[in-house]
Amino acid sequence: MVMLHVKSAAAAAAATSSSSSSDADEETEFLYECAASAAVADVAAALGVLAGLQARLLSLCRRLRARCADAGAAAVGELERAIDEAEAEAYASKEQVQHNRFLSPCALREHIKTIEEKCATALQEPTEALDLQESSSDSKHERIQLWWAGKELAMDHKLCDYIGINEKTKIVIKLTRARDDR
Repeated sequence: MVMLHVKSAAAAAAATSSSSSSDADEETEFLYECAASAAVADVAAALGVLAGLQARLLSLCRRLRARCADAGAAAVGELERAIDEAEAEAYASKEQVQHNRFLSPCALREHIKTIEEKCATALQEPTEALDLQESSSDSKHERIQLWWAGKELAMDHKLCDYIGINEKTKIVIKLTRARDDR
């Protein structure tokens, strides 16, 4: 299996556009594993989903921490526990790359769901009323481009067309949003 070290500065900036400028400049990273014979379009779709979920989870944690500053003393403790118990920020952080840990879309979705449920319970409000949903984060990752070694990977090719057939390869892939050529 080929190990992809995925870096996504554009995704982080797009997902945190309402955050402070230091957050928007932060680059997100994660590891992904696939076969060398995988189609670039399939890899791009999977990476787009993972990048979107990672950005959504990190954004959710940041918004909750900001909400803690506005909430009452009792609710602050509950919200902090909801974020900390889920260990979501640690799971989605780019430090997982240093430990060679891969992100799982199922685990990311579960962390998001757990945080939303705990926050709804802590604040005694329905999840929709908490304004925790980020509906646009998934659409920001629908059309992405993959870059490796300064070259854009064409969606109609296979990964092995660029990196060869060696299954023990580790490469750094850069995600960017696709430009509209129309």
